[in-house]
Amino acid sequence: MPKRFRDLSDEEKAARALTKEATNDSAVYCTACGRAMAQGDCIVDEDLEQKLRCAYADCVLDASIAMHSLHAWDAYRELYPEETADWPESPTFGECYKSSGEPA
Repeated sequence: MPKRFRDLSDEEKAARALTKEATNDSAVYCTACGRAMAQGDCIVDEDLEQKLRCAYADCVLDASIAMHSLHAWDAYRELYPEETADWPESPTFGECYKSSGEPA
């Protein structure tokens, strides 16, 4: 069973967090599969120094790509306001969100 962010100590969470708050409930977005997830569900990848991977088993990425696919939900929406204009303020975890114009 993979180690998850929620299983880490507070110190480890602070070092690996993708969001400003190192909490389990913080929203994270995976650009590879387009799904939102709770940061606590992200998989700790020991091969990727200080990084997390997508929580969904069917989102299979090469390790070198996986470390760049997860983003804090709010930060991603700020970076791409036009593409994410129709996205909710808070996502439904497990839901697929794609940029405007892309099929979901």
